[in-house]
Amino acid sequence: MRRLIRIAGWLVLTLVVLIAVTLVGFRGAAALRETLSPEEAAPAGALFATVDGLKMHYQVWGPQDGPPLLLFHGTASWAETYRDVATPLGEQGFRVIAVDMPPFGYSERPADQDYSRAAHARRVLGFADALGLRHFSVGVHSYGGGGVIEAAFTAPARIDSLILLDVALGLGQTEAPAFPFGSFLNSDWPRQLLTAATFTNPLMTGAGLRRFIENDDLVTAERIAIYTRPLNVKGTTDAVGHWLFSGLFNDERKSLAADPANYRIFAPPVLVIWGREDSTTPLKQGEEIASLFPHAELAVLDGVNHIPQIERPQDVVRLIANFLKRTSPTAR
Repeated sequence: MRRLIRIAGWLVLTLVVLIAVTLVGFRGAAALRETLSPEEAAPAGALFATVDGLKMHYQVWGPQDGPPLLLFHGTASWAETYRDVATPLGEQGFRVIAVDMPPFGYSERPADQDYSRAAHARRVLGFADALGLRHFSVGVHSYGGGGVIEAAFTAPARIDSLILLDVALGLGQTEAPAFPFGSFLNSDWPRQLLTAATFTNPLMTGAGLRRFIENDDLVTAERIAIYTRPLNVKGTTDAVGHWLFSGLFNDERKSLAADPANYRIFAPPVLVIWGREDSTTPLKQGEEIASLFPHAELAVLDGVNHIPQIERPQDVVRLIANFLKRTSPTAR
């Protein structure tokens, strides 16, 4: 019996050592990979706007004088991940501007590591100011929803229309979000080890996309390459680690986007697009969000999980284009 206990102990110790070595290996690989500044790593001809001292990367589709539509992404994404809907919307005459929101993509990361909804909202409105946009429509996906809605509620008179794609909000939350071993993982090295093995690990990108996309055939090598491209930016693992444990799990119960009363008085038109098979933010959440706004439309896409702009881009383009044409200030 003692021999079995000793063998089990050695097996557990060996497993712990292997896990530790693997995590350290991923962190080392991240350090070797993350060597370029955002401007050095960004695609040729990249566009940057300075917002609160940060150079924020963005891409533009469509004519200069088209109705402006700002697009903000969710977790582990960047401007190029919107290309399947941005290109055809630009061809229809809209000026589509997709922005890299820190800590992702090629935008600079804030020194104070503030990724709260309020900070996100300041960057949304600050970016619009930097481009000279007094009025604009804005679309957002997943995690980015909290900050964009915060911005919309902060300056509703500037919003022509709001488009929400499977956004994650945590409405009605009565307790601060919890995370197992939160205090331990809030320390630099444990947080960086876990982040390097998951969120900033290129080997995990394909598996992550397949979790959020209903049809695995859409997770092509080209698609994976687009998502992994910015992972060579200096400091990515450290920044994403801070976002993960101080932004994603931040207590946002007092934010404007957490108060249902703010939804009921929001005057601009709202389009809510949701995947019926969404396993991350179930359709029930989309129905609740749409019901709170006084002027909201809900469009449900069958056979779609959490990323409709990749899974059914043609339908998303049709829905957004028709919505913007019907609800533009001129049409209204």
